[in-house]
Parts: sequence; C-alpha cells; structure tokens
Amino acid sequence: MIKLYKEIYTWIKNPDDNELNLSSKRKFLITFQILFLKLLLAFPFIVLIHLIHSHVVKLENPLIDWGPYLTLFLVVLVIPFIEEVIFRFPLKYQRNYLARLLNFLSKGRLRKRWNSIFRYLLYLLAILFGLVHLTNYNNTETIFYILSPIIIGSQLIGGFILSYIRIKLGFLWSVFQHGAFNFNLIILSFIFLHNNEIVRISNETLFINIKELVFINKDDSYFRTKFNNDEIYLIEANDISLYEFIDSLKLEGPRPYDDIWIDVNIYSEDGITKTELEKFLKREIKFDK
Repeated sequence: MIKLYKEIYTWIKNPDDNELNLSSKRKFLITFQILFLKLLLAFPFIVLIHLIHSHVVKLENPLIDWGPYLTLFLVVLVIPFIEEVIFRFPLKYQRNYLARLLNFLSKGRLRKRWNSIFRYLLYLLAILFGLVHLTNYNNTETIFYILSPIIIGSQLIGGFILSYIRIKLGFLWSVFQHGAFNFNLIILSFIFLHNNEIVRISNETLFINIKELVFINKDDSYFRTKFNNDEIYLIEANDISLYEFIDSLKLEGPRPYDDIWIDVNIYSEDGITKTELEKFLKREIKFDK
C-alpha cells in the first residue's frame, strides 16, 4: 500500500490523464486501499475541527431531519454521483464537452495545449470541491474563513485523491469510492453518536435521561409534559431538537452551544422546578456563554 500512496502523491505533484489498464478486481483492491488512506487522513482533521469548534469559533451545522434510509440514499448514492459529475467527470478530455466545444471553436488549439491545461483544471476543481463543503456550516465570521483550509482540509485532500481514482481507474470507480467513504462516516457517526446518553440522572425521586440522535423520523416525533405551576413532573419527547426542548422550558439565559436531535425522558415524583432542571442540564450540556 505504501508504494500506491507514494504513486498518488507523485501524481498529484505532476498529474497526467493516462488511465491504468487494470482488471476490475485490481481496481476494486486499489479503491479500498485508497479508502483506508482517506479515512486515516480524515481523522486528524476531525480532531482539529472539534478543537476549533470547542475553543475558537462555533461551527454551526444546520440540523437535517432525514431518516436513515433517506440519508444513506442521498449521502452514499445521489450526492457522490452529482459531485463526481461536476468535479471529476470533466477531467477527461473525451468527456469534457465544454473543452471539446472550445477546441472546435479554436480550431484544435485547446487540444494541443490540453496536457499543460490539465494540471490547472485538476487543481481548480479539487479546490472548488473543498470550498463547496464550507456550505455545510452557517458561519460567516472572519475567523471561520481564515481557518477554512483546516475545516475543509479533508475534502481538499479527498478532491485530489478522487481525481487520481477518476483518471487512473475510471469515473464510476471515483463515484463508488466517494460513496464508500461517506458510508463509513455515517456508520461511525451511528456507532459513536446515535443513542449516546448526554444526560443521565437517577435517584429515588428524579430520573433524567437525554440521548443524542443521528437519525430521526419526524413522523414519530412527540412531546408530552406534566406541569403544575412551576413544578415539572413529566417530560417525554421523541425526535426533537435540543433547542426546541430548551425553548419549551422557557428558560432565561443562553441556549446550548450545539443544537442536536434528542430523545428526552424526565420523571419526578415530587416535581422539579425549571431552575433546578436548568442546573442539572448545565452540568452535563455545554451552553453559550
């Protein structure tokens, strides 16, 4: 694998558009060797993004109310195909219909210069691929854009690696690898985040359990409460946002630092005041300052 990774690095420095003549079995093996490399390279950027989000600038992700099947369909199949069509498909002259039109209009001059143009086209599309992923966030602060090379670092590197696959193995292999990478990220998110308890308090008179969700089904969403004046006896909520839950309590002061999908189960025999509940929540959940 090390030899392959060196070849990719050398190719990125001096790219050509020559496809490798390999069997489908060999291409399949190379695709997964590269997938391992991409996942390995993505990990330090995930750590850096977490540190930036926690200590420098809040990276605001809009919540998406997709269920697991729709998420897999869009993120693993549809989006990779669309992105590969836009950012990798034109890298082959034979498939770049705009370039062929310009070549016709220039009476063959562009085709003669294609080898020198190819490098800059590849770099441009790889960088644009990375920049597009800034739209994953709602931020507009200056510091956000200053740190953007780190925030989209994984996508920038991925853009160059996917370009290698597209050229050397073929377009459908870059689509397949792109989808496989996204699939692995979804599975890892599901393993480490879905149904992850972020608040759990249990004693003789009080039970609080709040779980983070990755996937939700809005059709199953509900919110049940039992209040008496300022006393809370029961809150049961399914597939709602943390912001929605906090807003329902009408608490004064800042919101939680992150908005996430949650399930909530709160029960108190003697009742708990909103002020007391807020103290419990702020012990376990990070709030804005």
